[in-house]
Amino acid sequence: MTDGLGGTDGSAGTGHRPSRPAPSVFGLGAGLIATVMTVATAWDWKYGTGFSLLEVFDKFGNNNPVISAIPDTEFSQMFSPRSRNAFVETLRLAVLGTASGVLVARPLALWSTSFGAPNRVALVVVRTISNVIRAFPDILWALLFVSAVGIGVLPGVMALFLFTIAVVTKLTADTLDGIDMGPVEAANATGARRAQMLRTAVVPQILPAYASYSLYAFELNLRASVVLGLVGAGGIGQRIEFFRSQNQWEKVWGLVVMFVIVVFIVDRVSTLVRRRLI
Repeated sequence: MTDGLGGTDGSAGTGHRPSRPAPSVFGLGAGLIATVMTVATAWDWKYGTGFSLLEVFDKFGNNNPVISAIPDTEFSQMFSPRSRNAFVETLRLAVLGTASGVLVARPLALWSTSFGAPNRVALVVVRTISNVIRAFPDILWALLFVSAVGIGVLPGVMALFLFTIAVVTKLTADTLDGIDMGPVEAANATGARRAQMLRTAVVPQILPAYASYSLYAFELNLRASVVLGLVGAGGIGQRIEFFRSQNQWEKVWGLVVMFVIVVFIVDRVSTLVRRRLI
């Protein structure tokens, strides 16, 4: 006799839990190889790095001037006019580098796909340029531009411009690989030109993700602008480098605290905006 749920009387709710799947041989092998490689590279042997946690604790605890300066942090640096001006310059670096980079990244991302590029040559050229730009880290671009145009804001903007292109182009191109091709085929069937097809069938699908990637690039650029300042590319990093060279670590920590607060605020605002876009 069966109950109303399709089971026999007295057996309702006594279903067996499915057995746990066997571990993947590939997963176990990959995990084992990764563990062996990590241990081998950290081990103190001919091809290892000689990494030691004990040495790390010893370095930080052995009268380290950087750590010793933390209790004497000069929070007055947070309100110094020169520090505020340096932070404003850092924000300008991030905004200019991001805004200019995302404008160039969108057409490059569209042209890096087989349905968006006007021809095969353009596809290969765009992908090659994107790979070359992405191969260089932002600090190396900053060093090159500082050597080429001198110390200041310009090399920082140029480095962040290329860094933004590399990040947003790659992420947007990956998004393009997963779009619904139905609208694209419909636009092509009606005889739409390539530019019309991209504008009406492709861009609306990637616009939320593209906007989210642009905000993400701005967060990255805000953090990167500090590092770029260490090599003379302007911003708060240049002021941090000045205090570091003078061994005034208490002032460095004051600037670090101020920067952490600014980054936290920007990160929260950016997260809220991205949630509304996606």
